[in-house]
Amino acid sequence: MRRNTLVACLMGAVLLGSGIAQSVVNDSDMIEYDRRLAESHKTVLPAAGVIPDAETAKSIALAVAIPIWGRDKVTSELPLRAGLKGNVWTVIGDPHLYGGETGGELIIQLDKRTGAVLSFLHTQ
Repeated sequence: MRRNTLVACLMGAVLLGSGIAQSVVNDSDMIEYDRRLAESHKTVLPAAGVIPDAETAKSIALAVAIPIWGRDKVTSELPLRAGLKGNVWTVIGDPHLYGGETGGELIIQLDKRTGAVLSFLHTQ
């Protein structure tokens, strides 16, 4: 609601100031406004955690792994497996054989409660 009010106020100021509708609110303005709003907001984490199950952990691990190691390498290690110990999800890829050699595997650890990436590596 506040965001819509801000946009309406800014657009009204543009209309009054110039007589011609121009967009002064760009993505960076909205991101900055939302960043400030988020800073003043107290986050309450879900009781089940931000990453409540293995499927969510694997989805997040994919989103982290692809920009780091590339889509081809990561998809060659599917399906991913995920296990939970305490509040830490460990997601691993499936090592494949390449030319008689054992391929490495991705390993990503995620905090169940907050969704934070704790560590990531790729073995040889």
